[in-house]
Order: sequence, then C-alpha cells, then structure tokens
Amino acid sequence: MGYFEYFSGDDIQKIHEATLRVLEKTGIDFKYEPARALMAKAGCRVDGQRVFIPGKLVEEQVAKAPSHFTLHARDPEKNVTIGKDHIAFMPCYGAPFVNCMDKGRRPGTLEDFNNFAKLAYAIPHMDITGGMMTEPNDIPVALRNAERLYSAMTLSDKPFMGAGTNREDARQTIEMASRVFGGREELAKKPPFVSILCSLTPLAYDDKMLGAIMEYAEAGMPQLISSLSIAGATAPVTMEGTLVVQNAEVLAGITLTQLVREGTPVVFAGSSSATAMRYGTLSIGAPEMAINTAATAQMARFYNLPCRGGGALTDAKRVDSQAAYESMMSMMASILGGINFVLHAGGILEGYITASYEKFIIDSEICGMCKRIKRGEQITSEKLAEEVINQVGPGGEYLTNMHTFQHFKQELYTPLLEEKDNFDAWTKKGSLSMEQRANAKYKEILNAYEAPGMDGGVKKDLDAYMKRIRN
Repeated sequence: MGYFEYFSGDDIQKIHEATLRVLEKTGIDFKYEPARALMAKAGCRVDGQRVFIPGKLVEEQVAKAPSHFTLHARDPEKNVTIGKDHIAFMPCYGAPFVNCMDKGRRPGTLEDFNNFAKLAYAIPHMDITGGMMTEPNDIPVALRNAERLYSAMTLSDKPFMGAGTNREDARQTIEMASRVFGGREELAKKPPFVSILCSLTPLAYDDKMLGAIMEYAEAGMPQLISSLSIAGATAPVTMEGTLVVQNAEVLAGITLTQLVREGTPVVFAGSSSATAMRYGTLSIGAPEMAINTAATAQMARFYNLPCRGGGALTDAKRVDSQAAYESMMSMMASILGGINFVLHAGGILEGYITASYEKFIIDSEICGMCKRIKRGEQITSEKLAEEVINQVGPGGEYLTNMHTFQHFKQELYTPLLEEKDNFDAWTKKGSLSMEQRANAKYKEILNAYEAPGMDGGVKKDLDAYMKRIRN
C-alpha cells in the first residue's frame, strides 16, 4: 500500500539540514565518558559533556545501519522482519500501574506481567512478547530485569524486548538470551530481542542509556534509538522544531551505535508529542502525536532505516470513548504513515502510566483491523470477479455463491470480539458492553493458556541461573 506523507520531500530535506546544523553548532550532551571519548576519536569536538558532531560524520555513520533486520523467535514461524513494508506490533511498555474491571487500578505485580506475556503470546496480532509491560512492584528492583526476561523467554516463543535501563541490565539481558539462543556469537547472527534506549530530551543522553547503547552495540544487538520530545515543553512548540530536536537526538544515538560496531541494527524511533498547555503535562492522545508518527516514518525512509512510532495511545483514565478514538487515531497514523515497529500497541491508559487488561484485548482488535488494512490488495482476475458478477447479474445475491465460500476467510477480517447480532439477540445475551466482553475474553485466554515447549537442557540451565539470581 502507499504511504500518507505529511511533509513534502523538500520539507524533509530542510528538517534534515537543520538537524545537522544543530548537531554541529549547538551539540548534544553525552553524560558518559566512554561515549564522549569514542565520539572525539571519530572527529567530534568535545567541550565538557557537550559533543559537537559534524554533519558529514552523521551521514556517513547512519548510512552504515541496515535498512531492515529479522528478530528470530524460538519458533521460527514467528520470526519478525523489522523494516521494508512490514509492521510489527508489541504491547504496552513501562506502566507502573495495572487496571481491570474486577480489581480496579493498582500497582503492577509479577503476576500481572506474566499475564500480559501470556496474552501477547496467545493473541496472533501481537508479534513481539513485550518489554516491561508493567512494573512488577512486588519484587525487589534488583530482580525485576531477570524475572521479566525469564518470563518473556519461557512463557512465549515469540521475539521479546531486552532491558532499556542501564549497561548492567543490558549485560544481563545478553547473558540470559545467550543461554537460550546458543551463545553470544549466535545472538549477533540471529538476534531474538530488541531493546529501547532513550534520549534525555532536549539534546542529551544520560550515562545509563549511553552505557546500554554501547553494550548492546558491542554485541551487535538491535536497538530502538528513541526520542520523546514534548512540543512546548522540551522542544519548540512547532511540529517542525520538535522534529529537529527529535531527529538530532535519534541521529546522535545511531551515530554512536555505528562507531561502536558498524552494521548494528537500529530502529529510528520517534515518540514525540505535545504539551497539554492548560496542565503543563505530556499528551499522547493529541493529534500532534499522530502528526509526529507520520513525520517520523518519513524521516526514517529518508535515512533508509526501519522506524518506530505510534501505538494504541491515549490520555484516558479508563476504557471509554476517549480511549477508543485516541487509540485508533494513533494506530491509523502508524499504518498509513508506514511505521514498522509499533510499541505500546496494546493496553496503555493514562499516558503510559497504566496497563489495562480490557484495553489490551480491545487494542489487539485494533491491531488486527490495522493489519488487514495494511495488507493491501492484489489485483487478479479471480479477485476482480467479472465472471461471478456476470453470473449473479442484477438483483442477485453473493452470500451463497461458491466464490464467496472460496474466499471469505482470506478476504474478510474475523474479529476477536465479534458482536454482529441484531439488538434482540444482543439483549438476550446480557447487553454486554465492549469492556465487559473484553474482560471475559482476557480471562478466557488466560484460562486456556499452555506454555510453549522449551528444550529441557536449556530450561535447566536457565532455571539454575535464576536460582542464583534470586538467592
């Protein structure tokens, strides 16, 4: 399918040129000495923590990153291509709270995290198991990364997300994945996970993110190099100015990855949005978020890189009409704009703060619909159906035609939460709202869950590692 383009080609070129001027004249703070040393060795001017990056160096290094790559699942049938014309959905990320109709809003637990991992595994529209889908507040911080990774690799056989916290957690992620996927060298050849590393907007990276970027790059592990600039707060209030800040941060991070290890897979990751000026807070349900998503995809195509953006994003506090229209707006911007990697594709409420069980199911429905739209059409004589049209003729019907029976399963999307009965039939079934049906659906999926198999020797080794960590 073709892509919606918010800016013209000339506009994108101007944003690129402005970005290079900012990186060279204004510079960016790198709060990690090894990163500054590497940038200085490559020809950057360094003044304290400030790094001034020549435009030529940026263009040379960004060009070394691959245009696409594959995440390799334990089940090869679930491998995921990141880039080209592909799109991959993964669930919520980083929410400290969870919400459901039965228990309300509360701090997330390890059980909640495991439940979301099971749902992401069981629902076909989710391509990647997830990262920190909710914070497991009931276990010590020091254990959270290892427990999350253990769950992601044992409860699902899809690709997953690594730690996006610091260098030590990055090392642990690589070590644990090496035990399951055949060692460090095999990881570099067939990476099973991708991690998100974020700038400290405006125009900075802290020591934790830079350390993790370098650790992953040394191992050849894919990374989302991400910026969340906030128009009117951490970036200029104009969409163009916000794009320049976002672009500068992302390109600086990508430049570092390629200086560490040429060819490291990266995703050009933009998640910038606007300030709700009346409150001075981030708004992810704003139309400016959708604008940035489309523009991020354009910038990534300009650099021939895979891109991340969008999601089922909302500022709503509950699963309501606001959650529905904001989420679908954001997801459609991802689909029509050409985003490859959709983080927060399921479950997010309250501007990243809360993960909702019911919304996870409803958002999965949105993902399925969007994948159907994304699939596009292929014109063939069979699909044009001229013979069938001539056969049925004026005033006929196609419901019982053999052509319909042959093609409807492939042509028409089948909803997870199908409710197409008439009013009387719907009333007899209890007049259930979408939220009530989503509540029942997630419980049905969890009750039917069966863990995918894992090699006995690999599981034993991983369990032994976890025993040492827990003790």
